[in-house]
Amino acid sequence: MTLRRPHTRTLVVLLTVLVTAASLAACSSSSKSSSSSSTSASTTTTAPGPTTTTTLEPEAGVGRISFVYGPDVGDCIDLRSVASGKAVTTRAVPAVDATLKTDKDVILRLNCELPHQYEVIATPAAGLAPTPTPTTEQFTVAAKKLCPAAFKTYVGIAYPSSSLEVGWILPSEEQRNRGVQVIGCTAFDPKGKLTGSIKDSKR
Repeated sequence: MTLRRPHTRTLVVLLTVLVTAASLAACSSSSKSSSSSSTSASTTTTAPGPTTTTTLEPEAGVGRISFVYGPDVGDCIDLRSVASGKAVTTRAVPAVDATLKTDKDVILRLNCELPHQYEVIATPAAGLAPTPTPTTEQFTVAAKKLCPAAFKTYVGIAYPSSSLEVGWILPSEEQRNRGVQVIGCTAFDPKGKLTGSIKDSKR
């Protein structure tokens, strides 16, 4: 009897240790599962909302002012007037003719992603006789012929099928006297501003 008691006591101690270890392992597993679940819940992300495009009028400081304008294909521009040294006056609905007419008129070149009035789609030569100096009327007749014909190449759709309108910028009197005959053919939205380039837009 006295020989069996130590074995019994040892067995009891071992069983106690094993039960305790099993309990700790279960708690640890439960804790990890709970922690993992909690972490998963805390890292859930929400889908981003819709992006918005600004419709604010770009200020003169964000563009480049030109008092004498030589059009380049792809230019996104506004026709403005200068007051207190700034290109402040704008025309929400563009006119067909964006030619600089007074010493207060300027062209403001803008990033095409900003709202703008016109985009230059072609720069054909008028092809008029150099002397006498061609008149505004002669340049306008040339623009009406050349600009619609250039529309499809730039926009990707024939002009009669487009929602956009064709316009032009003619050389100033001083430019004509120097023999400049480049016409800036433009496209514009008759309802307001363009945002983004219209190249290959098929609008």
